[in-house]
Amino acid sequence: MSEKNNRVSQYGVEEMFLDRWSSRSFSPKKIDQEQINQLFEAAHWAPSSGNRQPWRFVYATDGENRKKFNSVLYDSNAMWAPKAPMLILVFAETKNEEGNNIRTGMFDTGAAWMSLALQANRMGLNSRAMGGIDLEAAYEVAGVPKDRFTAICAIAVGYRGTDEDIHPRMVKNNFANDRKELSEIAFKEQFQS
Repeated sequence: MSEKNNRVSQYGVEEMFLDRWSSRSFSPKKIDQEQINQLFEAAHWAPSSGNRQPWRFVYATDGENRKKFNSVLYDSNAMWAPKAPMLILVFAETKNEEGNNIRTGMFDTGAAWMSLALQANRMGLNSRAMGGIDLEAAYEVAGVPKDRFTAICAIAVGYRGTDEDIHPRMVKNNFANDRKELSEIAFKEQFQS
């Protein structure tokens, strides 16, 4: 049995799964281009159906472009995410060039996000994905064509901060949370509610 951040693994999984958690608190310390490249390199090696690699990550770190990226955040995320040194908008290719559906596009993009999240944690960085964004505005801000790609979320990345680095309303929810019991998510032979 393993324990990290009050998380307990009953079946001996690797520590990296217990170590990773998504804080809303970010330090003002910048990340450099080499670190950014390493994050996307990890995502780049994620598995995908037919090796299609349907994920697209469009990011901004500072300046006017970063202000545009911040503008897609819903109010609850706008209280903390702009402090992260990098904001990524995530898209999945869900239609091919002929207009046919790519059924696994979002599934594969989720695998790439997890690869990025685990790499960030290994590098001492914090990453937090958020669905609370204006998906329509994300297409325009990132310059991604809506006819082939589906906007999914945004990801804030940087060094983990302290409780003083976030809005006071966020402090009570800024902890490494637990998970459901395995019996609630994995079913042998047939789903049970």
